[in-house]
Amino acid sequence: MLTRNLLFRIVGPTLFVSLLFLGSCITAALVLHHQQTTSLRALDENIRSRQLVSELLRNLEELPDDRSAVDERAVRARISTLIGQIRGYADKSNESRLVDRLEDGFNRYLHTGHARPNGLAVLVAELVPICRALEQFNNAQVDFSEVELQRTVAWVAWGLAGVGVAGSLIGLLFGYDVARSLGRSVLRAETLSEVGQLAAGMAHELRNPLTAIKMLVQTNREEAEARGLPVEDLNVIEKEILRMEGRLNVFIDFARPHQPERRRVDLVTIVEETLALVGGRARKQRVSLRFVPPEGPVEIEADGEQVRQLLVNLALNALDVMPKGGILEIQLNHPGDHYVELQVLDSGPGIEPRHLPRLYEPFFTSKETGLGLGLVVSQRIAQSHGGKLRATNRPQGGACFLLRLPTTQKPS
Repeated sequence: MLTRNLLFRIVGPTLFVSLLFLGSCITAALVLHHQQTTSLRALDENIRSRQLVSELLRNLEELPDDRSAVDERAVRARISTLIGQIRGYADKSNESRLVDRLEDGFNRYLHTGHARPNGLAVLVAELVPICRALEQFNNAQVDFSEVELQRTVAWVAWGLAGVGVAGSLIGLLFGYDVARSLGRSVLRAETLSEVGQLAAGMAHELRNPLTAIKMLVQTNREEAEARGLPVEDLNVIEKEILRMEGRLNVFIDFARPHQPERRRVDLVTIVEETLALVGGRARKQRVSLRFVPPEGPVEIEADGEQVRQLLVNLALNALDVMPKGGILEIQLNHPGDHYVELQVLDSGPGIEPRHLPRLYEPFFTSKETGLGLGLVVSQRIAQSHGGKLRATNRPQGGACFLLRLPTTQKPS
């Protein structure tokens, strides 16, 4: 029997490991994303600085030798603006020294050079070599930044792959440990259904961080594609994550109970079929079966097979507590406009009050040969139909199970 303490020992560590793994995934993703963002920013700055130097060099080389053919104010303003912008991107000592030389040469021209007939030509001759040296420096920095970015992308790819593999291994190891603990505590074959529920919960927990990792990979891939950078490693990781998600989804779908196939059914017929199924055993135990059908059919939209299974479970439970005879009665009422009620009543000893809160716990049972799954399945069927199943003790003795189901037919 799966006790509450065992559930706590399983669920507690499962949630802790899941949260720890999710936090590790988010931390790793943020660190890797920060590294790639830093590399992209450095590459952008170097490319922009190179563009400004190229523009300055182009403006200087296109200046005519004839001073009278140009507007010196426009030239000075354009060169001053470009040098100021280049200064904003100069974050290396060698780059700063070259920019200092550009500013010094331009300032000398502003103070004395512009008054000489060949001042503009001297400015061009002095600044062009500096611009070319600065351009070569920026080219080297761009190449270096591209190498660093490729290295960062590789780290992102391998890092995410490592997180995914580590998460899978942790999930497998932890799942194995949980399954082994359950195997030591629960000896019946039917307990495998509970293992499936726990494993499905773990699969769901693993799917959440995988989704976060997949989104980060897709974001980084889109940024890399927009900048013309290689994305082969990210494509491989995304495909592997999608494959892992597919496996988890298949397992979750397998562990999920079947949804009811709804169609219009008559509850009167279902009750009569239920009593016919348990009639043989009831006669052997000298249990009287009672059912007074209402006038006309009582139709609802439901899965007739599942509703009959629910009623059979309740009827068999009632027969279990009346081995030497008694009364088993099913009442079908239509007290509301939008729901019907089915009551399964017995004249047995009733339900111990301390057991009432635990009736729908998996594997909880007060019977020596019980599995503790019948009421769990019955409650699940009721809930899947939008209904409720409630158990009480009757004042005159015995138990009452009340099933309330929505209906599509109003009473006449």
